Parts: sequence; structure tokens; C-alpha cells
Amino acid sequence: MPLPFFKQNTNKICYMILPEGIRKDLDDGLKGLSEKYGVSIVVIEDVNWNDDLTPWPAKGVFKKAKPFGGKAATFLNKLALEIIPNTEKDLGIEDTEKTLLGVSLSGLFAVWSAFNTDAFTNIISISGSLWYDGLVEWMQEQTPSPQLEKVCMLLGEKEKNAKEKRMSTVEERTLAGANILKEKTNASVTFELVEGTHFSPIMPRLERAFEVVYG
Repeated sequence: MPLPFFKQNTNKICYMILPEGIRKDLDDGLKGLSEKYGVSIVVIEDVNWNDDLTPWPAKGVFKKAKPFGGKAATFLNKLALEIIPNTEKDLGIEDTEKTLLGVSLSGLFAVWSAFNTDAFTNIISISGSLWYDGLVEWMQEQTPSPQLEKVCMLLGEKEKNAKEKRMSTVEERTLAGANILKEKTNASVTFELVEGTHFSPIMPRLERAFEVVYG
């Protein structure tokens, strides 16, 4: 079930899918962002990270790692048709401007979702796993949502130094993905390299993303 983190008296909601282990350390920062930009923040929980966020099956990235399950379509259906409507009903917020924010594999999911639903006005991908097998090639053949207004893609400047070969392509493939979105939409698309490694440090990236989308 989703956990409403912070509610504001506006129609703007940012749905976040965050890696376990970092969320509990972000409470104060998220509260500040919510208040500063007048955006309700909802964190989506109970996500099967390797399966729910990947668009099709693929092998794992490390030795003995489980393969990716490729069940994003099922999860997106649940998110768009069940979780979001129920959450907004509970919060008493109507006619919402929805943003989907993801980090790492959920950043991949956020970008993929832009081609598979009209639910979101804005997409934020922080250290998104756009190295994922076939993703950029798939984007080239698809049509993104006409509802998109802003896309923000932030990547650590050291992420391309990953030892795993597939992951080391993340910078060039994220840039390629951003260019595809620029070509295929009327949205404002921002791609920026920022200090650090894979989604670390996270709070400055969240702050920058909110400035880009809501500032």
C-alpha cells in the first residue's frame, strides 16, 4: 500500500518509488521539499524491485544475481488503476497534476511508464537504469504520452565508471533516451550530470529534480 508522506493543499502530487534502505533517512528532506514547493509526496511501498520495475525479462547484472522478471506492465496497471485513484480519494485531492519519480530501476520504470500511460504530467528519473537491455531501442520505436510536460533525468558523473559492462553504458544511453523524448514530445526535457555515484548523494538530486519540475 502507498504511504502518504506529506500532504499539501494543492493538486500537485509526486509519487515516489524509492530503494529500500534510503527512504527512512529522507523524512526531513522530503518534508522540506513538500512544504517548499507545495507538493504532496506519496511513497509507493511493497514493490518487488527486480520484477515490478522491469519492462521485460533480462539476466541479472552480477554473478549469481536473480534475473529481472519483466512485470512492469502488471505493476503499472495496478499503480494507475488502483493505487493512485485510491490514494487520491483517501487524500481528498481531485484533478491532480501527477509526477512519477523513480531512482535506479524505478527511474527506468518511470521513463518506460511515459510511453505506456497518460497518467503522469511529469517524470523524474534519478540514476535511472536506462542501460537496461533494449530499452533505448524500444523507446525509438514507441510514442510517449502527449500529456508529458516536464521530464527530468539526473545521473551521477561517476556512474559510467561501473565495472559491470552493461551498467557502464548508462550515461550514453540516458542521454540517448533524453534526446528521444525531446524529439518525440513537446515536453521540457532536462538531462544533467551531477556529482556522485549511483544515486549517491540522493538528497541533492531530489532537491534539483524538484527545482526543475516545480521551481
